[in-house]
Amino acid sequence: MTMRSREDRKPAFDLARKMHDSRFRAFMKRNGYQSGMTVVIALDAEPVTQVFERILAETKPPVVVAIPRDAAPFGFVFMTIGKTEYDAAAETFADDEPEVGDSASIGMLYDTMAAHHRPKTHVTVPNDWQPATFEVGLAGLAINS
Repeated sequence: MTMRSREDRKPAFDLARKMHDSRFRAFMKRNGYQSGMTVVIALDAEPVTQVFERILAETKPPVVVAIPRDAAPFGFVFMTIGKTEYDAAAETFADDEPEVGDSASIGMLYDTMAAHHRPKTHVTVPNDWQPATFEVGLAGLAINS
């Protein structure tokens, strides 16, 4: 994890402690976690572009992103992130897929998807080379689709 301050690392230590609880591990499995999968901690206000850049630089999708939220069960909400190969000749994604701007935070992406009752979508994240398209799934929230 590449967090800057000790305060920013507290959620990672909290998640690690909770992994000793069988109820929490069962909760994680229900929310997309599989044994051996990387869990990335992202703070609510962390820019989406930085989170996805960190995922690509430090690990390989699929991953589970854990966002600390006091009101959430066990103190976290989760997103599953899987990289989608982009092929211009392949099926294009719907026009109503969320667009991620430079100022969007990971918490904003989660909240937007939850507010629109969208448990899965594709998100294109801009970068300096070629935009990367990811499959994003919500977890840790009851959504009727």
